[in-house]
Order: sequence, then C-alpha cells, then structure tokens
Amino acid sequence: MNKPVNWGVLGCANIAVNRVIPGMANARLTTLGAVASRTLSKAEAVAAQFDVPKAYGSYEALLADPGIEAVYIPLPNGFHAEWSIKAMRAGKHVLCEKPLAMDAAEAREIQAVRDETGMFCIEAFAYRFNPVVAKAFDIVRSGVLGELRFLHTVSTYLMAEPYDPANVRLRAEIGGGALYDMGCYAVNAQRMLAGREPLMVSATMQWSARFDVDMAGTAMLDFGQGLLGTIQWGFTAPSGAPFSVVGEQGKLTGTYGWGAPESKPAMVLMTGDTTEEIFVERANDHTGEVQDLSEAVRGVHEPVYVWEPLDANMRVIDACYRSYHTGVARQV
Repeated sequence: MNKPVNWGVLGCANIAVNRVIPGMANARLTTLGAVASRTLSKAEAVAAQFDVPKAYGSYEALLADPGIEAVYIPLPNGFHAEWSIKAMRAGKHVLCEKPLAMDAAEAREIQAVRDETGMFCIEAFAYRFNPVVAKAFDIVRSGVLGELRFLHTVSTYLMAEPYDPANVRLRAEIGGGALYDMGCYAVNAQRMLAGREPLMVSATMQWSARFDVDMAGTAMLDFGQGLLGTIQWGFTAPSGAPFSVVGEQGKLTGTYGWGAPESKPAMVLMTGDTTEEIFVERANDHTGEVQDLSEAVRGVHEPVYVWEPLDANMRVIDACYRSYHTGVARQV
C-alpha cells in the first residue's frame, strides 16, 4: 500500500517539537494527523506550527480517533508504560521514547500487551537509525577486530545550573535520573555492539540527595567469555557519545559518537599497522525511526529492531541501580 500511515503525537515535549515532528516530514509513508496535550491551547499551537489538521486537549481523545494508526509518545518517563499500553489497546502502533518503562517488570507488561494486541511497540532509540551505527556493527561483526575484549560507551548532557526542580529529568516521582534519561543510550549501544547480554553489573553513581535521583554514574558490564564493558552517563558533562570497541586484533573508535561533524571521520579503525579513517554519510535519525515503523505498518518489512525483547535494556538498568544501592555487583 502507498497510503501514508496517519500518526498522532501524545504530548508537546521539546523532543517532539524540535526533532521528531520535523523528522516526520521527510519520512516515507508518513503523515501527521493529530497532536494532543493536556492543555488544548498548547496542542493547537503545535498543530498550527506544523500544519497538523487536528489538535486534542487530552491523550484519550487522540487515542479515540479512528483515523490515527500510530502514535509517538514523548511523555515523561514515568508515563511511558501507561500510555503505550493504552495506545495499543486502542489499536494504535507505538513509537515510545526511551526508556520504555521504569523497570524490567513494567517492560514485560508492555510486551504482553504488544503480543496480545498484535500492535508494534518500538522503543525510540533514534540513534540506531544513524548510518554510523550500521557501519560500526558491520565492522564489529565482520571479525576484523578478532575476539572482543573491551567496550566503552558514553552518553552525557550538561544540565545548566541552578537546577530547576520542575525539570522532568530531576523529578524522581515521574522517572527522573541520568541513568534513565542518558545512560539508557550507553547501555543499549553496548549491548548491541557486544551482540549478547551482560551477565553481571557493578555500578557507582553521583546521587542527588535534594532530588533523589542519580546525576551521573559509571558501570562495568561483564559479558562473560573475556568481554568487559564500561559505560558512563550523566547530566554533568557536555553532550557526547564516544564509543570504542577493542578486540584481540584491532580497535574501532568513534570519537564523535553517532554524529561526526561534516568533513570529520565517523570512526577510526586500527588493525595491525594499519589505521583507516571511516567516513559515513549523515542522516536524520528521527526520520529513520518513524519511517521504519510506517513501512512496517504498511507491510514493507518488519521493524528493524522488532526482535529485541522489550525488557532487555531495562534489566541492565535495574541491575545498575541495585548494584549502586547495595554496593556490590549484581546479576542482570
């Protein structure tokens, strides 16, 4: 079918307005039919900005619209599971911002509803649709690095001071904290580079007594068979997502993470006495994630990451929190 999938957006968060909705404009088989907010005037303003035909003053009203086929959910973390489940039960496919849930048990509830309803439900790790990711995976899985021994992934963002208590990233009651907000990327990237799940996690964090959330942290992941990983995350350093993969026969480094500046190499591959700079064409991650789900809804292909259990990333995040609070390494 060539008919575009009619999308709705639940919420007018910055990531929706500044990144995902603009990205939708260039996604194949995609049209944006409705925007919802708990404040109708806010939904109307966003609808006017992007020439969206419908604006709703509640999320329930958008989900009741029979013309909406898929929804993007950019709500605060603590509401992801609730509205993903409600959307699927309303017959809508779901692209939900990360983290999909607050813990692995909640993620399994979402997966059960996904399986029950037959709707797609995808966690919106947009970076995975950057061509750098595909190229990095191709290199790692080609065997040119030999047996993998060390992984390092980072995800940081510098939160301006003085800290605002109203910032959703700092509100523990709705899923605030740096590991949920930023560290989930580092965890996801590392698991995917490893190609398997970690067995044990040991984590330490900088904890805010004022907000009762983590502001930064680091963890070691033991994948077994001689493969160790380290992850770093936080609100306390400038934005960055560098990564490195070290094997017995070589090393792959992405100094700029998943988005190298123009004219800069996306990665450097070192094997033996050879050093190769690898350039990768840039692409809009958010266009890619929306287009992937639209094409899946129309039967062009399954979602690229549909194979991943929805609780996989959350199991590692849960183990990180358990390790920090108990002071010992914990099983994933």
